[in-house]
Amino acid sequence: MPDTDTFEEKNCDSLSYLRNVPFPSGWIKESGTPPCEHLDVIVVTDEPCELGDELPVRVIGVFCRADGDNKLAAVPVSCPENDISELSDSESDTLHRLYPKLGKGEGWFGKERAEEVISDFFSRKKRKIIITVQHTESEHHINGHIGAWGEWSLTERGRQQAFEVGKWLLWEDCHRGFKMYCSDQPRAVQTAEEMNRSLNITPVYSKLIREVNAGEGNGKPRDWYREHEAPKNGYDPDYKPFPDAESDRELWDRLTPFYKQLMENDEERILIVSHGTTLSFLQSMIMGYSFEDIKKVRFSGSGGSMSKFVIEPSGKVTACYINHRIF
Repeated sequence: MPDTDTFEEKNCDSLSYLRNVPFPSGWIKESGTPPCEHLDVIVVTDEPCELGDELPVRVIGVFCRADGDNKLAAVPVSCPENDISELSDSESDTLHRLYPKLGKGEGWFGKERAEEVISDFFSRKKRKIIITVQHTESEHHINGHIGAWGEWSLTERGRQQAFEVGKWLLWEDCHRGFKMYCSDQPRAVQTAEEMNRSLNITPVYSKLIREVNAGEGNGKPRDWYREHEAPKNGYDPDYKPFPDAESDRELWDRLTPFYKQLMENDEERILIVSHGTTLSFLQSMIMGYSFEDIKKVRFSGSGGSMSKFVIEPSGKVTACYINHRIF
């Protein structure tokens, strides 16, 4: 379920079940996530698997279909096989039960053909450039209040900063073919407006990239917040300062569908205007960190800071700069 990044059992019989092929099926994680374009894979293994398991594999072959919906064959990396021809007779017979009738040009092929299928798939994927911008100086930066979901506007200084950010991003060609996603909170919206005096991009506003929700603490004076927030002892990913606030885990889960959309759509140039904590998590996702990593690795930016990431079709990510400021 791509919208929630969860797995759901269906009440129906799969093709593998009907044809008595007990090997687990899935997709190559680096290729995308269904229903977006991806590479299907069947893993030849007796190891028990659950929905959502991730398993490092070695691709050893492919079933080429007439409709182009090819199925890779793989083994766990701990197995010795390097080509489909090295499977046992029993394993090979089991795989062949999956497609008993062959059309013209269809059939099982070895590792060399599989690598051609993979190479062709990734050659069609496009390089992505993602630039993130943290909103500039807001009223809550100078009045001693909490930002979070507080409805704060930019200061006059913040508006000028945002205008300067927009001018600077002309050097990145952001006025040519970039898609802009923006938080729907006022301080982010106003940052985008000032940037667009130079860039002239129509933003797509999204609640998914709002700042972390502090619940009862949204917009409150910092002294009140510190006095009333729940006590904490060390890092707890499920900690909430107030019962109706958002934990780190919940913020990560909120951002995951947005991140997956970015990675799997056809957009090559993306500009994101959002908030400090939200961008910290989003930048971690782009760099390939997991939720468990944020306990020890986090990015930290300040108002008006910009980051640029280049994602190659292979999945390699280059951080050109992170949280760069021009003032």
